[in-house]
Amino acid sequence: MSAETTGAPTLPGDGSLCIHNDWFESGWPVVMPLHQAMWAAMLLSTATARQLRGDLDTVAVLVFGDDPRRAPRGIGGQGLESPLVWLDAEAVEAADSPEEAARITADAQTHRAWCEEALRAAGLPAPSTMRDLAAVMERLGIARCEDGRWTMPDCLPRPEDVLRLPEELLGRLRRLRRVQDSGPAERALLHHITHTLGRPAQFITTLQRLKQVTGFGAGRLRDVLDHLATGTGEIKLHRGQPPVTVAAKDLTGQSRFLISLDWDCIDAGRNQGARIV
Repeated sequence: MSAETTGAPTLPGDGSLCIHNDWFESGWPVVMPLHQAMWAAMLLSTATARQLRGDLDTVAVLVFGDDPRRAPRGIGGQGLESPLVWLDAEAVEAADSPEEAARITADAQTHRAWCEEALRAAGLPAPSTMRDLAAVMERLGIARCEDGRWTMPDCLPRPEDVLRLPEELLGRLRRLRRVQDSGPAERALLHHITHTLGRPAQFITTLQRLKQVTGFGAGRLRDVLDHLATGTGEIKLHRGQPPVTVAAKDLTGQSRFLISLDWDCIDAGRNQGARIV
């Protein structure tokens, strides 16, 4: 099944909601209106997983009920007719300064502008309601309805493959893909450092040695080390005497280098403080 059950408030029917396994990894949450796009994905995923039949209105009633006021808050108070919300009002209210609130507002306006422009360039209408958004997602291939039966592909289409996106967003998606691709190697590396080395504050190694103990190549390991050093700040890389900061991309297979680990940062950033096991 291409969707999985997630926790949700009590709702009509069996009360379960689903979200496609690939939704977050696909990159669509950073392209579409964040909260309502997720609820639209939940609607389509739940219709698929529970094998509901009918048009969008029918499955919306089966999933969320026939009273829009009882639907989850993230959808909006008018059900499928709820206007799309691009600005997170709570984030604006929580801003530390008027300048930060203005930046959040400007970012939301920019997000809406390039998203609508990208959709129009692909021959799709700019959505203004939840109903429009679900219809656009269907036309993008995220979901499909044939003879009243809803389905979703195992792997959702990637935004960058079906839309012409601004370079800044493409950069964000490339970083997302790199982190996703590096996930198994990162887990293998941290498992080795935790269980084999016993969570040292620092240790000297080489890419060749890390390749032997993790089973991943030098290129993947450089990506992992770069992410941990410059992305999350959980490690630092040094070479020479006295130690000089070095970039992962500059390490050769046999280069001896020092890895320093900030275990407080590592533990705090993973599983809300759970230690790596």
